[in-house]
Amino acid sequence: MELLKKVTLFLLLIGGGMVKGQTLKNDVYDNSKPIVLLQPLDMQRVQQIAAMLPEKPAGFGETYKNRKEWDRLFKTGKYAKLLKSADSSLNEPFPAWSDSDYLAYWTKGTSVPGKNMLQKRLLWLTQYIFAECLTDQGKYTKAAENAILELCRQKSWVNPTHDYNKVNFEGKKYLVELSAVSYAHHIAQALYLLDDKIDPKVKAEAIKALQLRVLDPVLNSVATGNKENFFLTNTNNFNAVCLSGTVGAAETVINDKTERAKFIAIAERYHKNGVHGFLPDGYCTEGLGYYNYGFGHFVLLRETVYKSTNGQIDLFADPKVKLIAEFLPKTVIIHDVFPSIGDCRPYTQPSAFILYYVNRNLGVDISSFKKSTFEGRSTDLAESILAVFPEKISSAKVTVNAKGTELRSYFDQAGVLTVRPGKNADLDMGVAIKGGNNNEHHNHNDIGSFSVVIGDEVLMGDPGIIPYTSKTFGPERYTYKTIASYGHPVPLVAGQEQVPGAAAKANIISTNFTDDQDKLVMDIASAYPVKELKKLEREFIYNRKPGGSLTVGDNFSFSNGQTYETALITRGNWRQINPRQIEITGKKDKMLVTIESKNEFEIKSEELSEGGKPYTRLAIRLTKPVKEGTISMIFKRIR
Repeated sequence: MELLKKVTLFLLLIGGGMVKGQTLKNDVYDNSKPIVLLQPLDMQRVQQIAAMLPEKPAGFGETYKNRKEWDRLFKTGKYAKLLKSADSSLNEPFPAWSDSDYLAYWTKGTSVPGKNMLQKRLLWLTQYIFAECLTDQGKYTKAAENAILELCRQKSWVNPTHDYNKVNFEGKKYLVELSAVSYAHHIAQALYLLDDKIDPKVKAEAIKALQLRVLDPVLNSVATGNKENFFLTNTNNFNAVCLSGTVGAAETVINDKTERAKFIAIAERYHKNGVHGFLPDGYCTEGLGYYNYGFGHFVLLRETVYKSTNGQIDLFADPKVKLIAEFLPKTVIIHDVFPSIGDCRPYTQPSAFILYYVNRNLGVDISSFKKSTFEGRSTDLAESILAVFPEKISSAKVTVNAKGTELRSYFDQAGVLTVRPGKNADLDMGVAIKGGNNNEHHNHNDIGSFSVVIGDEVLMGDPGIIPYTSKTFGPERYTYKTIASYGHPVPLVAGQEQVPGAAAKANIISTNFTDDQDKLVMDIASAYPVKELKKLEREFIYNRKPGGSLTVGDNFSFSNGQTYETALITRGNWRQINPRQIEITGKKDKMLVTIESKNEFEIKSEELSEGGKPYTRLAIRLTKPVKEGTISMIFKRIR
């Protein structure tokens, strides 16, 4: 029961914020609740799927026996660094398991040592598999076998963050989550790629570990309704990542067709929850980093299912998937800079593999992105292999007509607008504007937030992710200023920050988009627990004409006098050049911010970090309480 309570709390927090005593004023697309629930397998459907499957299981790519393809990769010279690393490690002991590193999450409040240890041990296996497939000399086989056994015998495959009550560490239960499925899929791929080079005893022990730690627990959850493996009914990245690793491992090593078919049936049913987690317009509320992670694994899941059933089951058949795939080209601001909304690192780039795959399979236009090669990549035994064996990818390249750079992208369900300068090269400023609500996956309280990019630098905007701790996904999540609204360029109303929850919602009042100017007005009053607040509207006007600018204006009123401030967030250098103007300087570009208000105001600065890259919060604060007022901020590039 205690485990279930902790799982429920975790799900609630990664899906969004907790809110008390509030009711929804407007309909909000609820992407936090599953649309399909746990139920026993339909064995009739399982038998239908079994008839679609090949006689033998198979993983991604080609085994070491296909010397033509592996020799081709070897001759590129792009794996020289990997081979050197593999050679060097042959004379070193396998990275040791450390109880203290794993338990640091409980003893020190950080999961980083444990996560790093888990990843390092897995990477040693990956390099040996690549090295042996590339060279075919038997030089790395014994090391690969030893790595497999080390991994199969370690105490836990589970990220410490997800090891509730240390049940995996103590060997009481096996929970299936992000790290566990990564181990499972890597080990399965290793067995497939090295094939008969692996000692049968090692292979048998590995498959037994896969069954014990991942495959059997998933089947048990489906059969009994056991909710411990919650990814099945989860709607964020957990769903696709865990399904991909579980189903990928099963289809790679299980000989029995009926048993393999069970996992395809599981994918066919429960992937719908993950797709539901994206908004109807394809927007990913988790941010670009988790999009790369979650949708990237959905791509791998789709390929596994498509390949295994010879195209008879296609998880891309849902029209919504193409909208999700278009999230990447629609979200770029300018010069390949993306917003760091939610738990996303600043300057995160889109997955080249996703772009490559959806271009070939869905005809998504990626003409504005740089082409990328995949030879030489060796961090993953699924994606890195699939990307360099294109004959395994299900569709030939689709001819796409390039659209060119659009003036804007608007996700109407998400309330997220990205505006670009178009032909006005002198403006060279793009903006991402965030509406939405405060019940989003990996939620930050950021209604009304915006990011300004000049050239290829974010000179003002969302600071992005901070390092995770034991408090990040608990009741203390919003004590972090970077996650709460305080660390975003949004108002502080009567001393109150925004509250979490779906009731805190940006209601879009109006939009007006033209070639010369884009205008969006939103009501953000519902985000603030201030009973005296009568009105709070935020207006964005982006002007593309010569001398163009962005104007962000707040119009607010109270039933009696209250304090009011708004904020700018920057990692650039800044200086106040006069009482109403601030200059922000990046590495190459400068921006002038002019503040206009009929009320007197002051500008105060505060340095914030919370473990991440430091940034400055510039508070624009009215000096006296007011019943009503306006503040406008005009952003212009300094040439």
